[in-house]
Amino acid sequence: MLESDLIDRIRRIFLQPRPHVSILSATILLGWSRAEMNDAIAAGEVELMETPVGKWFWREELMAKALEQWPREVIEEALGEDAERVLPRAVRLAVLRARVPRYQVAMLEYFAERDRTTVSAVLTSELDHVASAHSPELTLAIPGFRAALAWPEVQDAQSPC
Repeated sequence: MLESDLIDRIRRIFLQPRPHVSILSATILLGWSRAEMNDAIAAGEVELMETPVGKWFWREELMAKALEQWPREVIEEALGEDAERVLPRAVRLAVLRARVPRYQVAMLEYFAERDRTTVSAVLTSELDHVASAHSPELTLAIPGFRAALAWPEVQDAQSPC
């Protein structure tokens, strides 16, 4: 069961209608300290939009940071029925059943425990690396693959994947 504060923050990130939020709002929504945000900005880990009235955190950047921070199953659970509306079909979760050697299961469980996340999150991260490494080939072979891999920066990830 997710904490109500986490559910609220995730919902505000993904259901945000505006194209950007203040740096302070992004800091609060991500659950970061002011120092963590300042370090991320200084290191170039986040991209800000500069306008005549100040610097803003892009909505897509906020979603990308949320996807790095929380397992996708947590995000989908927090979004509930709204997940189908705001997450493109190609990036929503699907159940995969596979038979793998026990040492690989133990390895995934170890990394999940070490990183305080889920086996699904570890496996998704590793599969994202495979997807990136083979993106030229997969882009040609799978309709919608490029948009799904680039989401949320590319908003058209509704293709069949």
